[in-house]
Amino acid sequence: MTGYTYVSPAANNYPGLDRGFNQRYLLEQGLDEVNGEGVYLAKTTDDVLSALNDINNNHTPLSGEIRVISGGHCYEDFTFNRRDDASTSNKTRFVIDLSNMRGITEENVNGVDYIVVEPGASNWLIQQTLHSEYGATLPGGSCYSVCAGGHISGGGYGLLSRLHGLTVDYLAGVEMVIPDETAGFAIRAFDEADSDSLNWASRGGGAGHFGVTTKYYFRKDKVPTAPERALFVALPVPWSQFADNTDGAGEANFTTFMQAYYTAASKLAGQAFTLGKFTYMTDAADVMSIVIQVVYGEGSGHSSTLGGIDIAPITTQVGALEVIRSFSAELDQWIAEPETSQWHKQRFHLVGHPVSAQVAIDTIYDLPWIDMTQLLNGSGENQNGKYKSSYMITNFVGAEAVSIYQFLTDAQATNLAPSSADKSQTLIQIDSYGLQVNNMDVGPVGNTAIAARSSLLKTQYQTYWKTQVGTTSAQATQIEMDIVSWFNAGYNNIYSSGTAGDSAFPVWGTKYQGCYFNYPDRQLGVNDGYAPDPGETYGDFLGIYFGESVAAKLKTIKTAIDPDNVFSYSQSVLNKSS
Repeated sequence: MTGYTYVSPAANNYPGLDRGFNQRYLLEQGLDEVNGEGVYLAKTTDDVLSALNDINNNHTPLSGEIRVISGGHCYEDFTFNRRDDASTSNKTRFVIDLSNMRGITEENVNGVDYIVVEPGASNWLIQQTLHSEYGATLPGGSCYSVCAGGHISGGGYGLLSRLHGLTVDYLAGVEMVIPDETAGFAIRAFDEADSDSLNWASRGGGAGHFGVTTKYYFRKDKVPTAPERALFVALPVPWSQFADNTDGAGEANFTTFMQAYYTAASKLAGQAFTLGKFTYMTDAADVMSIVIQVVYGEGSGHSSTLGGIDIAPITTQVGALEVIRSFSAELDQWIAEPETSQWHKQRFHLVGHPVSAQVAIDTIYDLPWIDMTQLLNGSGENQNGKYKSSYMITNFVGAEAVSIYQFLTDAQATNLAPSSADKSQTLIQIDSYGLQVNNMDVGPVGNTAIAARSSLLKTQYQTYWKTQVGTTSAQATQIEMDIVSWFNAGYNNIYSSGTAGDSAFPVWGTKYQGCYFNYPDRQLGVNDGYAPDPGETYGDFLGIYFGESVAAKLKTIKTAIDPDNVFSYSQSVLNKSS
């Protein structure tokens, strides 16, 4: 008897299992229990193996028809793909759902103790367990419902990354169910020796390319110590100081502000992390925000024995406060001294990801670090969303900052926002980055598949909208097309300005280091048989995500592990010779 649970399209619990966080993507209508189509819920690695072999033996799936989900927070259609029209051929028929594989345990392998995390364990469960049982942490994300499956394999970064690097910098390796020529599928056991390079590929190369990852292994003696406490404040940045653009004054002020933010963020101590939530101006009275967290206590340092560079702890609240004061002083022309603005203690919604929460703005919080993590781990609404990203090495050039200003104020002359866009839910989030991230792994092909190790800022473009009751399918499709087309064009205008017209994308070079795979974007290109986003397409999506050297190695691994492309999706690594 199989251990997995099959959920057919006719089951009462199928709605909700047929889609993820992004409501744009759901399974195609017309899937049928007779064909075994639907969702396969697994609780163990053996369940995954049984489900895959049963699907393979009974239903002869084509390339790309089997997909995987853990937490469901993929921004694009990697799991829940429907055919868009007659021009696209690929669709999801079978979903391996790992959301019930939530274990966090210990294993001894070849005399070494490992903390083992299953793919359905959420960010919050991981941090809570590591903190309570080991006094440890991983520098992962803050959204509580994001799960390990996609988050870790794509890199995994969060508010502790400038102190400790990326989650994958601590990943010893994985267990994975992979295609097997004789058995259909087989369990590839964890082995730190990594003769097949799947451990390496899982350190940032992304999920779902080669098989189904069922366990992540971290050496027990090589995980960072959790900090004791954290300060947090959301600093108000009023749009009123930029709203009047007479003779270009608003653009000039905004440019100076953005350049000052880059400088201030690049000087921050490793214990600090900022998220610049630069939201759309719907009214001159609107307020943007810069969120800053600073951890402190004896456990707030980093030892180079874990990799990277030594960072001494900030042991006192006074020291942590000084980090916040120094940062705000760099931006004193644009933000008030903390706890002195007219918005002090007002309730404020932090839009977007990561850190979607209701807080008292311009109010310094001081909590145990684990409690602060809980405060800031909101997931936000399940709605439609479009996302884009970039890694930035150098400061904003004037034309680039002006283009950002024009986008956020609906002043791009040839690209005005459609009436269907929810401007109040549109933002460019610009996070501080670098420091330990840039010291944990170096080289074009290092110990991880993350080659972007020179950047000091990381951007995430976000827009959200809801499908209102009574909206027809055709209307919803048109609304989506209008919003995504506008959003993509705005992004292209910004990077055309940033590259002096050389590219409409953040191509790898001395200014940018491409895009983040865990913030996927189909405008960058898609595999054959899939529909790209509207607008200009970049094409080489693996190259812009990973850099050419890493992309080439991922393709080599794919050819060896999954030559028939059993596992594939719109932006997966493929064996092109199959």
